[in-house]
Amino acid sequence: MAVLEPNRYPLMWMNGESDRVALYALRDISATDMVDVVQQFTVIKRAVIMGTTVAAAVGASISGTTVTIPAGASRDGGYLLVYGVAGVA
Repeated sequence: MAVLEPNRYPLMWMNGESDRVALYALRDISATDMVDVVQQFTVIKRAVIMGTTVAAAVGASISGTTVTIPAGASRDGGYLLVYGVAGVA
């Protein structure tokens, strides 16, 4: 379990001024790794991960602005789609 450095989940796309959607590329992630998106969000409402080991969209655990990578991921790449409340600019 590790909080990932931002270079392991670069922001690929973002839209929204009050509610927000953002897409991150995930690099070399494993189950229980954590992604903190506090730079773009004040609260996360939903997070979905599409990884290479399990080629399906899977809901992820969220707490505040942190997403926890679900079980099954092992040195994976993939994408993280996040929906929530926009952070302060």
